[in-house]
Amino acid sequence: MPTIFDICTPRQDVLKGTISESDFAADLAQVLRGDAPAEYLDPVKFFANTHPTRGLKDLLRNVCLRLAGSPDQVAAIFRLDTKYGGGKTHALIALTHATKGMTGVPNTAEFLDPAILPTTNVQVAAFDGENADPLNGRLLEPGLRAYTPWGEIAYARAGREGYERVRRSDEQGGAPGVATIQELFGGEPTLILMDELSIYLRKLKARDRETAGGQLTAFLTALFKAIESSPNAVVVYTLAIGKGGKAADAYSDENQFIADKMEEAESVSARKATLLDPTEEDETVKILRRRLFDRIDDAAATAVIESYRQLWEQHRDNLPPVGGRDARLEAFVSGYPLHP
Repeated sequence: MPTIFDICTPRQDVLKGTISESDFAADLAQVLRGDAPAEYLDPVKFFANTHPTRGLKDLLRNVCLRLAGSPDQVAAIFRLDTKYGGGKTHALIALTHATKGMTGVPNTAEFLDPAILPTTNVQVAAFDGENADPLNGRLLEPGLRAYTPWGEIAYARAGREGYERVRRSDEQGGAPGVATIQELFGGEPTLILMDELSIYLRKLKARDRETAGGQLTAFLTALFKAIESSPNAVVVYTLAIGKGGKAADAYSDENQFIADKMEEAESVSARKATLLDPTEEDETVKILRRRLFDRIDDAAATAVIESYRQLWEQHRDNLPPVGGRDARLEAFVSGYPLHP
């Protein structure tokens, strides 16, 4: 019978022992700055290590259609909704590469139809709450700091000129209006990304949270309305909520607060976000297969899987019950060499 070493070839960083937990911690800000690890910064390596989940493919397709102003688009606002570690930031990084055309990526067709990739310049403006500094201001360039999501997005969209347009709103913490945000778009294809808003909210002083939350709601309402009237603009934001619609992690209070504010903003703007889960539970094993192994001979694995099936049958009375439907064999076929 072939061994795992006959059937599978790990990726070089696994073989060399250079892979680390930090390699699985995607950082959007690093990618946008250009100082992220090659696994995230290089689109060829990024998509080679990325499994095309159903949610990711839906997101890439619909965002690209919206940026092109296609009549086939389904939404202008997308919410990536899952627990921490569920692939939200990874999906945002995939979007940044897609907006640049995924040049040189040999497996582009795994993720979306290459024909719908943007062929014109797309303006990408992002806010990463993990790297934000709402009290001291995040340094944008010498002598210039941003304190709010709208300050950072304005600068990312139009540089110093864009920031000056909202400087007073940023320094005083008051949200800009719809017309001001529309001016920042300039009629060009624009992608707005917002990640880790809950961490941003945690950084604010507790006594300021309600006030800041109110301004965040005002900003989101204006942003959604501006997006609605801009046929080639789209916003994607993340929220760690998961199943049941309730937050249940280290930032659960902030996530729930933001979820409520988002719902309020959507109701005012009459623009509902399309909810997507970048990684559904049955796809986790496939993500790990793609990231850890360079080659898996699924045909050769058949003999191994059949031997396990026989073993399970022979010792059924000594194994834990599997419930109404025994899906172990199916899970092993789709997840080999990871045991179900």
